[in-house]
Amino acid sequence: MRYIQYYLLLLSIILTLGTPGKSMANAAQPGVWNAGGTVFTMLYPEDSLSFRKVQMQQECIYIQLYKGFAVVKGTYLFRNTSSRPLNFKMGYPVNGIYSGGEALLNQVVLDSMNYFKIRAGENWLPLLQQPHTEYGNINAFSSNWMVWEMTFAAGESQTVEVYFIVNTNKAQIRSGYDTEKRNAFIYLLESGSVWKQPIEKGNFYIQLMDGLQAEDVQGISDGFAFRFNNTQRIFRGSRSYFSPGPKDNLVITYYKQDKNFDFVKSTSQPAVLFDKIDTLSRMPLEKLSYATDVQAKDPYTVSGSADSILPMLLTHFAIYAPYMAGTLGIAILIWAGIRRKKSRRKNNRV
Repeated sequence: MRYIQYYLLLLSIILTLGTPGKSMANAAQPGVWNAGGTVFTMLYPEDSLSFRKVQMQQECIYIQLYKGFAVVKGTYLFRNTSSRPLNFKMGYPVNGIYSGGEALLNQVVLDSMNYFKIRAGENWLPLLQQPHTEYGNINAFSSNWMVWEMTFAAGESQTVEVYFIVNTNKAQIRSGYDTEKRNAFIYLLESGSVWKQPIEKGNFYIQLMDGLQAEDVQGISDGFAFRFNNTQRIFRGSRSYFSPGPKDNLVITYYKQDKNFDFVKSTSQPAVLFDKIDTLSRMPLEKLSYATDVQAKDPYTVSGSADSILPMLLTHFAIYAPYMAGTLGIAILIWAGIRRKKSRRKNNRV
């Protein structure tokens, strides 16, 4: 009997110490991974004296979604609110992971920024050959950043325009053990918290290209009061006087993933694509009729599928296998001890 009590006590200790508990919590990190999109930030450590002295008064973001990629034009009005000149760097990481204030809403892996160009006023600006491997909540996968230098006179306002193309075809939307492979685009407004607050006005225009229709958009962020123009296939949303946080990020999931998509071939004429988005930005967008409310679901929502069962089972097996093996070993020892004790009693009787 003492053998059984000893082994049961040992089994209880192993199970108590070895229970996975919290280790399961991060077994499948939710978020949008390998999304085409951007993080735009200002503050680098050496520019800390400029922190929150430049206000982004207005931003107009124009996005044209194609099957597999997105073309983006951002027009920003900045103002130096201080009484002295400022010189600092602005930048976008080409790729990286942004892990901001709320893990469930914006664990986002950004991938692919191409054909980038930047203009301040009437002048195209050169990009600096200055690597940045990590900044704040942005961990770049390489030292490849799009960085340029800005100079403001005291009280001066300037208009900055950026253009780029991103690959949206490689995205995965993940929630628990469920994943969906779709096209996804993200514009991380949260990174705008480095500007002097609030951002006075933000307008966002998303035009569906390449034959895409409204029903091809599976998810789009709320909080922008998006409405849809059926004729031009344009979503229009806006924000006013806001200080961006995790829930303010613009995320769009749309269409299906094409395994045979050739990004290089599809974007081989960037000048033509940029001409099209310039045409969009010059349209009288405020005068269009946006009659249709947008009913798309939360872009972070994932429909459960059979494809998620195998990863879930494998993860559970990897976590519990050592404890199962230990339990089986103890059971064998208990069984062997009982058999040995019975055998001794039988021999003693003989």
